[in-house]
Parts: sequence; structure tokens; C-alpha cells
Amino acid sequence: MHSVKRRFSTDLLGTIAVLCIAVLVVILIYVAAANPSTRQLLSVVITGLGAGGLILFRQLRKSAQSLIASEARAQHAASHDERTQLPNRMLFLERLTAAAQVSQADAERPLAVMCIGFDRFEEVSEVLGLSASEDVVVEIAGRLISICGERDTVARLSDGTFGMLWSGATRGKVDAVAAQIVKLLATPCAAAGGQAFITCSIGVSCITAELETPLEALRQAQLALSGAKRLGGGQYRFFEPAMDFALKHRKLLEVDLRRALAEGELSMVYQPQVDTKGALIGVEALMRWQSPERGPVSPAAFVPLAESCGLSDAVGRFAMRQALVDSRKWPGLKVAVNVSAAQVRAGGLVGMLKEALADSGVSPKNIELEITEGLLLSDGEETFDVLNACRRLGFSLVLDDFGTGYSSLSYLRRFPIDKIKIDRSFVSHLGMRPESSAIVKAIVDLAQALELKVLAEGVETRAQVDRLIQIGCPHFQGYYYSPPVPADVVDEMLSGKARLAA
Repeated sequence: MHSVKRRFSTDLLGTIAVLCIAVLVVILIYVAAANPSTRQLLSVVITGLGAGGLILFRQLRKSAQSLIASEARAQHAASHDERTQLPNRMLFLERLTAAAQVSQADAERPLAVMCIGFDRFEEVSEVLGLSASEDVVVEIAGRLISICGERDTVARLSDGTFGMLWSGATRGKVDAVAAQIVKLLATPCAAAGGQAFITCSIGVSCITAELETPLEALRQAQLALSGAKRLGGGQYRFFEPAMDFALKHRKLLEVDLRRALAEGELSMVYQPQVDTKGALIGVEALMRWQSPERGPVSPAAFVPLAESCGLSDAVGRFAMRQALVDSRKWPGLKVAVNVSAAQVRAGGLVGMLKEALADSGVSPKNIELEITEGLLLSDGEETFDVLNACRRLGFSLVLDDFGTGYSSLSYLRRFPIDKIKIDRSFVSHLGMRPESSAIVKAIVDLAQALELKVLAEGVETRAQVDRLIQIGCPHFQGYYYSPPVPADVVDEMLSGKARLAA
């Protein structure tokens, strides 16, 4: 804007100078002329020049004003979100920098940074559509503005995330404001076709003199936001140094996992599955990681990490290929391999299975793909198509951890499921809680009514085995019979050289 003003001033002064010189020359000629008729002509010329100069001046001023307005609009567009007209990330960082400098220099003016993120915003967009979801965002923006003070800032940082700066923000005030925002945003929003139910999570970081840069405060708030979402959403969390440590540990673990994949540190073990007579009928393939530096790394740590950092395909591909190769030695034995929701959603599962079958030369008739209830609930037609394609290839489908989610007769009938596994949480309480026996019996009866196979996992005692047999469950898996073992131990079990614990 300043450049336009300077350009306007320079052009205006130049024009005025030229006009003044022209008028001065004409006046001199006029004074020097003795002929009255020449004077009359010069008067006309002077009048014309004056009128022309005035018109030129007005046009120049109008043009400059238009340029100033255009540049102002461009600057506003560059620093504000188009849909909500809130400051965008760039302007938010500028204001954060300025406010942080004041706060760090004056302890009496504390400053808090908030990151407010919608929980499951992608699902809202998919259900409502882009236009309607943006209308919801505008309504949410209005609610946030309504609780801001004059010195506070609310900005849109990304599609589903807002940022807020709170001046004079003591811990108690921030607690109250964050709780208010969580409650305020939980109120349904009007949307095309009905109401949209939105919840949010909030991460908070307070500016301190020790912060190296204001950007660090925003990073800390984003870390706290991620922590709040991992706890289930609909809540707020303040940044804690442990969060930073956990993030750095996670990043280092990711680097090590990538190396482990490249250098062959991952391996497969197999937990036996038996019938009521204790005969080996199948195994579940389970992944293990023995790190040279870390020692054994729990699958509970590295499997979710693989899904979140884009390694689920590589890890799943390794597990499937190795399990198929090992299964060649076990004709007639069922081999179950876990398939993550991330693998299904990535879209390459069917192609990967075809390649693994071709490379191993294994028939899929004895291979079971284990999936979870959450996958069936969240992805609709795309999941249905992928699972049907797997069935057409010849694989069987097993629903793992049945009973822990939104167990539904409708999706058991709709999706091509062959077997359900009763979750260990029900098995472990058999004989101790009457409701556990009732739940397990209901699941067994349901499986039999739908002509599905059923297996109980997490079996650890003889009493549990007896109760399961009494209920009518035909197959078991758990430490009572055997822990997960290497492939060569399965070879020995099949040959009779090794026995199941029971």
C-alpha cells in the first residue's frame, strides 16, 4: 500500500510541475504579446490547459485510489481465510510474534496459545459435503469470535483447526475459557439437510521467558491438541514437557522401524489354535521386532506407529509374504494373518495379496485375513468391495475381537465374514462374572445361527476351556495351549516332536 501511495504522490507532483511550467510559459507569452487578438487566443489556451489539468488531476487521483483499494484487498486476501474472513496462519504467526515479545518482556501480561481442532472433521466433510461442512466452519468461527476480547485473536490455521491468542491469560482463566469452548462447540450446528454434531479438542501452551521462538509455543499447543485427541477428544490439555519427549521418542522409533524393515529385523511367530480335543487346527501369525539397540519392541508400540507414519503397507506386506512362505510347510493348517484398516483404506490390499500368492505359490484356501469391527463400521461400500474381492481370491475372513465394539447383526449378515473370534476380555472373566458366560454363549449361539465358525482367544486356564466347551465353543487360542512360537516349532508340533502345553 505504501508503494502505491508513493507512486501516486510522485506522479501527482510531476503532473503539477509540468502544468505550472506550461502555465508560466503561456503567461509570459501573454504579457509579451501586444496584439489584443493574440491575447484573446492565449486566454482560450490557458483556460483549456487549466481545464485539462483539472481533469487529469481527478483521473490520476481516482486511479491511485483504485490501486490503493486493490492492494488493500490483495493484502487482506493474503492474510485472511476466504471463507470465514478470520486471520490465516501467516497473520496469526505475525500477531503471535508481536504478542509474545510483549508478554516475555512484561510478566504482568501473560499470553496463552490455543489450538482448537475438530474431532473427526474428515467424517463431517464426507457426510455433509464440502459446501455444507464449510458452512459449519463459519458458524463455529462465529462462536469463537463471540467469546474473544478486543485484544484476543482467533484465526483459522487449517481446514479443521483454529488458533487463538489470549492476552492476560492466567492459568485459571485459560482453564475456564477452554472448558467453555469445548461446551460451546459441542452444541449442534445447523447444516444443509439437518444438524451437524461437532466436538472439539484443545491444546494449550503458555508463553514463558524460556521459549526460544513464538513458533515453539504454537508447536507445543499442537502437541497438546494431539494428546487431547488421542484421549478420545472432546477435552482440552495443557502442554507438558513429557509430550515433547514422547514425540521425540516416537520419531526415533519411526527411524528405527524404517531401518528394521530394510535390514530384516522383523520376524513372524505363530500362536496355535486347537479344537476341543487339543488337536492343532491352525495358527495366528504375529509380528515381532528384535532391535539390536532396543531389544524386543512390543507390537503394541510399533504396529500403531507403522499405521500412523505411512508404513502399514510395508509392514503388512512383510507379514503376509512371510506367513505365506511359512504356510507352505503346513498343508491343511489354517493360517490367520492380521490386516489393518489402514491397509484396506490405502487401496492396494487386493493387488498386494495377488502378488504375495504368485510369489509364494500358496493356495489362499487355508489363509484367513483377520479384520476388526471398526473397519466394517467406518468405511461402507469401499470396504465391502475390497473384502468381497479378497473372498473372490479365495481367502477366508475372520472378525477379530468380537464383542468389544458395536457388534451388529446387520454387518455380520452383510459382510462376507467366515469366522468370529471372541475377545479375551470376556474369556478371562469366565467363571468369575456371570455376565461374561452369558455374553460368550450369546456370541456362540449367534455364530451358529449364522453358520459362522467361532473361536475364543485368550484362553489361559483349564476352567476356561471346560466352560467354553460347555457353552458350545469348538475352537480355542491362548497361553493355556501355547504362547506364540517360531515357525520351526510349529513344524515340530505337526511332526509330533513338540507337544502343546495342554
